[in-house]
Order: sequence, then C-alpha cells, then structure tokens
Amino acid sequence: MLDVQTAFVMMLASVFATAAALPVLVGWPTSAGARWMNASALTQALAWACLLLARPVHDRLFSTLWIALLGLSLVCIWHALNAWLAPRPGRAVVHAAALLTPLGYGLGFGSYAFRVGWSNFGLALLLGCVALACARPAQGAGRRWRAVVLVCAVVLAVVTLGRGILGAFFTELYPELRTPHPLNLAGAMLQHVALSLITLALLAAWHGEALQAMERIAATDGLTGLLNRRACLEQAETLLAMARRHHEPLAVLLLDLDHFKRINDSMGHAGGDAALRLMAEQLRQCLRQGDLSCRYGGEEFLVVLRRCEAEQAAKVDRRLRAQLEQAVLPALGHRLTFSSGLAQLQDSDADVHALLRRADQALYAAKRAGRDRLCAAADFQPA
Repeated sequence: MLDVQTAFVMMLASVFATAAALPVLVGWPTSAGARWMNASALTQALAWACLLLARPVHDRLFSTLWIALLGLSLVCIWHALNAWLAPRPGRAVVHAAALLTPLGYGLGFGSYAFRVGWSNFGLALLLGCVALACARPAQGAGRRWRAVVLVCAVVLAVVTLGRGILGAFFTELYPELRTPHPLNLAGAMLQHVALSLITLALLAAWHGEALQAMERIAATDGLTGLLNRRACLEQAETLLAMARRHHEPLAVLLLDLDHFKRINDSMGHAGGDAALRLMAEQLRQCLRQGDLSCRYGGEEFLVVLRRCEAEQAAKVDRRLRAQLEQAVLPALGHRLTFSSGLAQLQDSDADVHALLRRADQALYAAKRAGRDRLCAAADFQPA
C-alpha cells in the first residue's frame, strides 16, 4: 500500500527531473514567462532538497528554507502568468505572503501547531493568488492550459489549507510531516500530480507564446518593424471586405521615398536603412489605431486607412510630411521627402490589388509631376 514516504520520494524524483529537463527543453535566455517557469522548477527542486537536509543537518534552518523556497516557486509561477497573461492584480499580496510565510515559520518554529498552521495557510494563500491569476480574463491567452493551472492550484490550496487546519487545531491527528493521515496521504499524491500538470500547462503556455512570436516575425519587416507586404495585404483584404459590408469608405496611400538611390550612394546602406526606419517611425506616430502600414517593397510604404474619405487621406499625407520634415534633420542630417499616390475604394475594385493598381498609377503621376507631392487616382492631378 502506498504511504506518505513513498509519495514524497515520487514527488522528489519528479521535481528534480523537471528542474533538470525544463532549461534543456526551453532554454534559459528566452522570454520572461519561460524564465520564471524555469525558476519555479529550480526553486521547487531546491525546496525539497532542503527538506531532505533538515533532519540530518539542521532542522530549523533547512525546514525554514524549505518553506521559503516552496513559496518562492509559487511566486515564480505567478510571475510567469503575469508575463503571459498581461499584468495580474495582487502583486503586493503575493510578495507579502512569500516573505511572511517563512518568516513566521522560522520565528515560531518552537510551536509545531503554530508553524504548521502558519506555513500551510501562507502557501494556500499563494496558491489562491495563482488560481485568481488564471481565472481573471486574458485576451488571446489559451483557455485550456489556464484551466489546468486553475484547477490544480485550487485543489492544492484546499488540501494545503486542510493540512494547516489539521496541524494547527488537531495536532494529535497530524503530529509530523509523514503522518499517514488520509488527508496527508491524499495531499502528498495530489501535490505530485498537480505539480506535474501545472508544469505541462506552463509548457503549453510557453509553446503558444513561441508560436505567436514566430507568427509576428513572419508578418513583420525586420528593418522597420512594420508589417511586411504579405501580412499587410492579407489584413487589407479583411478591411476591404468590412468596408463593403458596412458601406464605409476606405483609402490607400502608396508612398515612395524620393531619390532613395542617392541616399544609399552618398550615405551608404546604413544611411538608407536609417531613412527607412525614420519613415516607419513617423508612420507609427501619424496613423490611427486600426489603420495599416507596411513596408511594401524597397523604399515603398503602403498605408490603408479605414473609414477614410479621400480628403481625410490627403490630410493624413500632409500631416505625415510635416512630421517627417520636423524630424529628419535632427535624425539624419539631410532632407528626406516622399511621393505618394492616393486611391479611394470604388465599387468597381474587385479586390485590394485593383485598388493598389490605381494607387500605383497615381504614385507614378506624382513622380512625373516633380516628386515630393501627392496625386489622387481619380484625375492624377497634384493634390
């Protein structure tokens, strides 16, 4: 029959194996959430190592370290959730509980009832904070792995609280850690299973984060940080479909930096890259949330303006020119201008490519007219 000692041995083997495997599988210099996850596994292993050393070396010191590291491992889990799910409330409570739990345990070590009750109540509070962090809504975060962490944290909190009540108020039923009380045996088994499930759930969270990062990289231009052409055109098709469905205006601006080859020839490719990054930064500052901008190719940029008439798009173009003119000399030390073509969505545009063809024709009209100006697709006259 399984006893508490065997359950503890199984849990020790599990936490040590997890602490060794996670940094190998995930790596340490990765995201903040993954680093906190690795730190949680490491502190959990160190905690149970301290428990092994408590009786043969120094009971009070290593038992207190055991409780401190157990609490710290839960703090690390909470911080991992905080990194993956956006900021969670309760940071002050988590840190205070992690500090006061081992402090009270060490100071009250002479009273078994007090130290067992105090430490288990403190750990149950930390587990409750982990559960609340998962329960709070988080846009875009996986629900399944959060549900696993939530259920495991709640179960562990209930069992830990039960142990605290048993040790504090019914000490004769739970006189020491390895007492074969049904609640203690169930707690040892549940702790082993729950910690394994939490680790698997956090691995799923890290995997989801890694996939999102890869998707962002695949959709982003490495030099400017804007969307790349493929990702922007995909999202532009969605905006075009929404504009048609809701009978809303849509405008595009196709921008081309003037005499960019001269910049590369005179300033080198580093100077050209600086010009592209400056243009991208001005676009980010100028556009509204919901508008699209991307590096369309070479020195060309595409802007898609939702719910925007041609007159409003021309105002965006003027504002962008004014911002660039103000920023360019301090940033680059030389003048930088751009030509742009404007096209408004029409009923005859079968898709976004038809809209872009008209914007491209307007852009070439702007270049032929002398550059550093906007031309609209309707009549190819400088706007």
